[in-house]
Amino acid sequence: MAEPPLDAYQAVSTRLGFIDRSNRVRLDVLGPDRVKFLHNLTTNDVKGLAVGRGCEAFVTSLQGKTLAFVTLLARDDRILVRADPAGLTVALPHLQKYGVFDDVAQDDISAQTFEYHLAGPKAEEVVRILGIEPPAEGDLSHRAGMLAGASVRIIRESPTGRPGLTILGAIADAERVAEALHARGGPLGLMDVLSETYEVLRIEAGTPVFGRDVTTANLPQEVGRDRRAISFVKGCYLGQETVARIDALGHVNKFLKGIRCLGATPPAEGSDLEVDGKPVGRLTSVASSPGWGGPVALAYVRAAWAQAGTEVRIKTPGEPLIATVADLPMIPPDSSEKRTS
Repeated sequence: MAEPPLDAYQAVSTRLGFIDRSNRVRLDVLGPDRVKFLHNLTTNDVKGLAVGRGCEAFVTSLQGKTLAFVTLLARDDRILVRADPAGLTVALPHLQKYGVFDDVAQDDISAQTFEYHLAGPKAEEVVRILGIEPPAEGDLSHRAGMLAGASVRIIRESPTGRPGLTILGAIADAERVAEALHARGGPLGLMDVLSETYEVLRIEAGTPVFGRDVTTANLPQEVGRDRRAISFVKGCYLGQETVARIDALGHVNKFLKGIRCLGATPPAEGSDLEVDGKPVGRLTSVASSPGWGGPVALAYVRAAWAQAGTEVRIKTPGEPLIATVADLPMIPPDSSEKRTS
């Protein structure tokens, strides 16, 4: 697992990075019952979501386990549901099953649309140069506009943990929008961020991926995004009883945490964490961080050992690796001044 290019990694913290995330899933939910439908099947307060705003949510089973980790964007005539690639594989049959009880339509627009992300302090400057005012403040705030003659929607979000804007549009306009962003962003230091670099950035930010950091075995509260993705006052929804019981009784037994590893060799994903030879957790995502000068990871850590600063050992075929539990996000304090070679 090689360390990603330093220049692209630094661009996201100091200038501007361009990330093509068009391989993600985008599902339009339409119809007069769309709000009620999603409100009844997700953990967040969809009924309280104003047009032009968005939220994170978990799609939960009757038993309260996670079937998907999504973002919801409220428009005047639809709600756009987005997830990572294959992030709705489990949830889509679930949504279709319950959709027959409401007046809704579900339209997978993934192949008909593009999704670009601008990450870094100059993201807003670029879109303003191109004639679009960024969305209002607030995570997942969004608005429509025109860019390079194309109709687009701009979303304020930060999957890398750095300031960012996402641009959605029709696939027919993808090339000219990308060309315009590069033409205007180039003089500001824009660099293309490939998947290996984005992987480091999203791990540092604590942005989970369904199927790796979140699976159907997880309870929503284990992911540690309660404030963003769970409403404890919205009332009944599928799986609500389990989520509410956990909230009332105290906490879950494990949490998704950051891990900073000593040494240069990244451990394997799925490796166990130990304290005094006792299993206390497992790695879910691993990458080499130029900013920290070593491997970083996401892991589920049992509650008794989940406090930041706890030293753990990562089990390997050879000698165990020493690592430290970290709160998320775990973005380097000044990644721009780390290695320059």
